[in-house]
Amino acid sequence: MANSFLKKEELNNPESKYPLRVFFCEDCGLSQLVDVVDPSVLFRNYVYFSSEMPVLPEHFKNYAEEAVNNFVKSKNGLVVEIGSNDGLLLGAIKNLGARVLGVDPAENIAKIANERGVETIPDFFNEKLAKEIKEKYGPAKVMIGNNVVAHIDNHYDLISGVSTLLADGGVFMFEAPYLVDMFENYTFDTIYHEHLSCLSVRPLVNLFKQFGMELFDVKLFPVQGNSIRGYAGKTGQHAISMRIGELLEKEKSMGLNDISTYFKLVDDVDEMRKKVLTILKDLKLQGKKISGYGAPAKGNTLLSYYGIGADILDYVTDETTKINLYTPGTHIPVIDIKDARKNPPDYFLLLAWNYKDAILKKEEDFRKNGGKFIMPVGKVEIL
Repeated sequence: MANSFLKKEELNNPESKYPLRVFFCEDCGLSQLVDVVDPSVLFRNYVYFSSEMPVLPEHFKNYAEEAVNNFVKSKNGLVVEIGSNDGLLLGAIKNLGARVLGVDPAENIAKIANERGVETIPDFFNEKLAKEIKEKYGPAKVMIGNNVVAHIDNHYDLISGVSTLLADGGVFMFEAPYLVDMFENYTFDTIYHEHLSCLSVRPLVNLFKQFGMELFDVKLFPVQGNSIRGYAGKTGQHAISMRIGELLEKEKSMGLNDISTYFKLVDDVDEMRKKVLTILKDLKLQGKKISGYGAPAKGNTLLSYYGIGADILDYVTDETTKINLYTPGTHIPVIDIKDARKNPPDYFLLLAWNYKDAILKKEEDFRKNGGKFIMPVGKVEIL
């Protein structure tokens, strides 16, 4: 699994492996995994921390201001975040005067959030928990679910819980990777076992309708790839933005309602795989040292599908708690980028390619000294 990084002493233990297959529903338009891993296994030793992501503090600061100024409005209005992680966003919202409550199933991360003063329930969100929260804290003026709608298998229990807890006039704000981005920028590596759905506007409209709610606005944000921020509320309580119709039309014109479009994407990704492997094998024959830059979860999807292992990459770099761990499946060591700079490789495979511009700027010295980066998706090239 993409986020199941290993300790050195675990390398000889059997690793659990699961199929990774995306199916397309021609009725509702949802693209989804059919092989669902038990969430208690997925989130048991979770190593993703919002505070460690370079673009998120500023993104969440602006997010908090929008939530409080546009939708909470009154002092002490309740904001509940599902999948609140280490409390980065809720902390910013709390500083603006709102009451906050987080819900996150990863006990290790919920503990950190609580220690930071962001009250967090270490549990999975569902309708049952929504009723308990409403009884104890009252209805929520704003509910937030970033990378949650795409992470949950039972959408019905999730949205039913949101509908139960949300106050009249309240807003459910959520962010998720946008399916359109997968076709425009070939972000196939965002497919892994935590991402159970690849979301677009059409299935979201259908989903909310079933629970007396409606999607009333969608905005696009260039965060961790191109993401959508959706806004939903109870039916008839918010004006419907023109962006809903515009995005529905765009998705239709791109062929996202036609299965043949998805088969073409598979062919395109396979061509990228062949190009990258040709480059890497040629460089190895020349005796070049190659390492991976970044250790994001999606990088493990790319490594596994492309067939890139420790025989090609000496290590991957990172700046987070993944340092001194090993990539799942491929067992490539993760080292501190500071150590990599002391004895750099000839080439870095850009696993965190969505931060390409920032990384190229950050590693100017490496490039001035002859180091190069390999872009592994979209336009495969050496930079």
